[in-house]
Amino acid sequence: MKLLRASPAYHEKSKQYGKKDGLFAFLLFGVMVLLYAVLGLLAVHSSFVKSHITAAGCLVNLLLVAVAILFAKANGQSLATIGLSGGNWKASCIAGILLGAVFVFNNCVSHLLSGGQLLPLGEIGVLLVYFLLVALCEEIVFRGYIGTRIYGLIQKKWLAIAVTGILFVAMHYPYRMIAGGMTFSQLTFDNFGWILNLFFTHVLLNFIYLKTDSLYGAILPHWLSNLAYNIVQ
Repeated sequence: MKLLRASPAYHEKSKQYGKKDGLFAFLLFGVMVLLYAVLGLLAVHSSFVKSHITAAGCLVNLLLVAVAILFAKANGQSLATIGLSGGNWKASCIAGILLGAVFVFNNCVSHLLSGGQLLPLGEIGVLLVYFLLVALCEEIVFRGYIGTRIYGLIQKKWLAIAVTGILFVAMHYPYRMIAGGMTFSQLTFDNFGWILNLFFTHVLLNFIYLKTDSLYGAILPHWLSNLAYNIVQ
């Protein structure tokens, strides 16, 4: 179906990646899992990190972006190959804003209508910046780098998207298991709805990227979704 086809630019870029790029994608995923596991351990065993967990999370995410860009540059690839330049950024942003509006209603407005209350403005300001950084970093690492380089190992488009989605869900496990003191089965079966939501959100965000060849339409709803969910009490 034409609706499900990637944009010509995205399609051409995905064809250029080989096995080396696919291996780099999995290497970046491994680095991400390791850093999040370390962050979880520090959150449990270091009172300083626990009291500054937002700042620590920002540093880890920035480090991951630096690694992704370093990997791209080491293989002679520009920022356009991770969706940060070029592409149909206007269409991408419009699609991202529309999807973000749905997330805001579902994650925030619906709860306010049911009697929930917003956090104080100062806390919302901090979360606004924090979740923008989280969305930017995770999109660069997953949709921008891993989700494209994985074509070097997996040639079928929707299989590549599915595998990347599984990795996207899996990368949330180390920190939540360690910092939350949960087993794998507890996190999986007690939060199955959350897992499905993560996976299908990945599919939607990846769809915007492959249709527009611009990552901004994935960054915006990712940011708005996380922010909306966390500013209601």
